[in-house]
Amino acid sequence: MEELTIIEQLSQLRITASSQIPPHEFLYTWNGTPCFAKGELVAVTGKAKSGKTYLNSLLMAAASGQTFIGLKSLSDKPLRVLWIDTEQSPDSTCEILRDRIGAMIGEQPSEEQYHVFNLRSVNWQDRMLHVVAAISICRPDLVIFDGIRDVVGDINNYEEAQKLIGQLLYIASEYKTCIVCVLHQNKAVEDKTLRGALGTELQNKSFETYECSKNPDTRIFTVKQTATRKYDMPNRIDFCLTPDGLPVACEIPQTAPSSSAPAFRQDKTSFNPEYLTPDGKIDKAHLFGSVLKDNSLTWNDLRSQIMNAANIRSVHFAEKLIAEARDSGLLQTILNNGSRLYAIQRQQQLFDEDT
Repeated sequence: MEELTIIEQLSQLRITASSQIPPHEFLYTWNGTPCFAKGELVAVTGKAKSGKTYLNSLLMAAASGQTFIGLKSLSDKPLRVLWIDTEQSPDSTCEILRDRIGAMIGEQPSEEQYHVFNLRSVNWQDRMLHVVAAISICRPDLVIFDGIRDVVGDINNYEEAQKLIGQLLYIASEYKTCIVCVLHQNKAVEDKTLRGALGTELQNKSFETYECSKNPDTRIFTVKQTATRKYDMPNRIDFCLTPDGLPVACEIPQTAPSSSAPAFRQDKTSFNPEYLTPDGKIDKAHLFGSVLKDNSLTWNDLRSQIMNAANIRSVHFAEKLIAEARDSGLLQTILNNGSRLYAIQRQQQLFDEDT
């Protein structure tokens, strides 16, 4: 009887050239390359403080339907997101959700779309039970699992590693979700392999692997795809942070300076002359006053509009102008319904009077 059961199972599992199997369904494209497939595991790795959580933030923000640094959702409706955080404190998790992801999408993240659980206080033996329950209840399109090391007792135990990765593969397939598994690289500077037996098993079974790194001199973060079973991502992704701590696209300088952002060089004659002073510098008061007028804008929108208005070609230079205008008091920030907006100083006063 047992032998017949196995034969029946084999019959169901057999693949032929005429098998009607749906193709992979990808959640995103990144600069045009399909990535992050449903029903699969994706590994995100890097050294400590290398930008792994920023990459996760980009994925969660892009789930709203907006495009960030070339990352675009393929769904015609917002993706349902589950974020399992086992590493950070609850207040850090909340701050990232509210102040980073919320600021990126321009509104407070919806409780119907974003399901976030901090399991750091849960005994490690019980954490996986919570993870499975959360996935079964929330039925997410995307799971951010940061980090999977915290649901095993011994990261070098091959039996534990095989059991966990096998369980995650089953869950991803069963619930048609993409599970992004975050795991650190080994501590040695030159060793970029994923930690322990768990890292070996995750690397072997993942559909894609993304490596995060940070240049300590330029403070530029880089994400590159190091392995894939389907579509190769030809180029790495580089981003830096705004003064508010939000990731934005940037370019690697030809010669990296030792301790600051890349220098900007653009021919002065290419700027819009309307916003230049007689000595060829950007007239910040005129530029920001013209762009903002009676409006208040998010960081991304303000940066985009001043670049368009003054024909600024460098993201870094535009961000430098915004920082200088803010530090000089020309610009003020306004918190409105959880969103951080930028306005010229007189608008701040009007806003305060209205409220």
